[in-house]
Amino acid sequence: MRRKCCITFLVALFVAVTPIAAQEGYDLEKTKTVLAGLIEKTMDELRIPSVSIALVKGDEIVWTEAFGYANVRTKTAATPDTIYSTGSTFKSVTATALMQLVEQGKCTLEDPVNQHLGDHRVQDRLQSEQPVTIRHILSHWSGLLTGNTVKPIWGRELPMTLEELTSKLYSIRAPEVKWEYNNYAYAMAGLLVEKISGMDYETYIVENILKPLGVETPNPVAPSPEMVELMALPYRPGGADGQPTPVAQFHYDVYPAGDAYLTAEDMARFLGAHINNGLLGGSRILAEESVREMHTPQFGGYYSLGFAVKKAENGHTLISHSGAIRGQNSVMMGDVDAHVGVYMMSNSGVPSWIGEAAIHLLRGEEYTPPEDREYIEVGPEILATYAGEYDLAGRIIFEIGVENNELFVIMPRMGRFELLAETESRFWLIREGWVFNFVSEDEGSIDRIDFESDGLTMYAERIED
Repeated sequence: MRRKCCITFLVALFVAVTPIAAQEGYDLEKTKTVLAGLIEKTMDELRIPSVSIALVKGDEIVWTEAFGYANVRTKTAATPDTIYSTGSTFKSVTATALMQLVEQGKCTLEDPVNQHLGDHRVQDRLQSEQPVTIRHILSHWSGLLTGNTVKPIWGRELPMTLEELTSKLYSIRAPEVKWEYNNYAYAMAGLLVEKISGMDYETYIVENILKPLGVETPNPVAPSPEMVELMALPYRPGGADGQPTPVAQFHYDVYPAGDAYLTAEDMARFLGAHINNGLLGGSRILAEESVREMHTPQFGGYYSLGFAVKKAENGHTLISHSGAIRGQNSVMMGDVDAHVGVYMMSNSGVPSWIGEAAIHLLRGEEYTPPEDREYIEVGPEILATYAGEYDLAGRIIFEIGVENNELFVIMPRMGRFELLAETESRFWLIREGWVFNFVSEDEGSIDRIDFESDGLTMYAERIED
C-alpha cells in the first residue's frame, strides 16, 4: 500500500488562461492599481501577513511594492527591502551557475556527475549503462533518491554538508525513465558548482550572477546580521476565519535547491536577465544560445534546465518556477518573447494567478481573475471517467470524486474542494489557484492529470484499482 504524505511542495507550470483581448498599450499605473487591488483582496480573504512584488519590463524594474506586515505581532510593515526565502525559485540560479561553467568549457551538460565529484560520488546501485549527467539533474530526470531534510534553526544539530548529502545519494531508477522533482539532486548541483569552479557555492553565485545584475544583498545563503533585521518572519495563513500564526524556522541541507534569502527586486533582476537573452542593464550573465538551451523542455516534459516552460495561447514562451518552505513562498514568471516578468514573495503564501495577472497586464492585456470567469457544466458520463486515486509525482496521493454532478478533489491534510470546469477536461480549484488537466492517451480512458500550481506542472498518474 502506498504511503500518503502531506504536501510540502506543490509546484506546477504557469497557469493557462482564457483568451483575452489586448489593450491599445501597456499602462503602468493601471497595472499597479489592478495588481495592488488583487493582492490586498487576496491577503484579506486568506489572512496572508505580507506580499512583496517586483515587475520587470524590458531592461528595467518598473515597480516594486510590499503589502502587509513582515512581523505581525509588532506590526512591522513589509517594504520592498524586506527579505524573504526564495524557496525553489533559486533552483534557476543554481542551474544558471552550471550553465555558465558549461560556457567556460569547464564541463558539459552530458558529463556524468561522478566525473566531477571526487570522493563524494553518487552511488549507482543499479549498475545502469547510462550514467547520471548534469543535464539529468537540472531537468529532474536523474532517477536519484528524492527528498530533503530540515533542522530547526534554534536546535543544536546542524544539517548535513553538501558532501555528506551527495555521498548518500543513489539511483532508484535509470535516468530519463521518470520525471521526479528532486531537491537532493539540486543540492548536489550546488556541490558541482563548487567542485567545477573551485569557489564556495555562495561566493560563486554572488560574484558571477547576483552582483553583475546589480543585486546588493550580500549573503543569500548565510544571511548577515544586518540581513536578519530585514527578514519577514514565517507564518501559516489564517484562512477565512482565523489569523496568521507563526511557524518554526528551519535550515535545509539542500540549500542550493532553494534555501536562500533575497528581496523580490533581487530575484526580479535575475529573472530580467533570463527574459532578455541573458542580458540586463548592460551586464551579460549568459550567452543567448545558453539561455535558449535553459528554456528548452527536456525529454518531452514541461521542465527545462531550472525552469518550467510552456507555450502561451499567443505562441509566446513562458518560463516560471515557484518556491515554498515552511511559512514562506515565492512565484517567478516571465514571458521571454514579450520581455516581461514578475517575482512575488510572501511570508505565508500568495496565489500564482496574481503573477499570471501581472504578465497579462505588462503585455497590455486585460485579465479576469479565476473567481470571476465563466465556467461550464460537464456531463456526468465524462465526470465519471475522472474519478479515482492519483499519485502526484510519487509524493502525494489524492482522490478525485463526483457527487451531485460536481467534481471534487480530496487533498491529504487539506480537505475536500470543488473543481470548476473551464473546459470538459480542464478544472480549477479557485481558492488555491490550482488547475487539473485530465489527459487521455486512449479515448475514454484517463491516464493522468497534468497538475498546474505556482509556476510548474507535475504529472499525477492514475492509480489502477
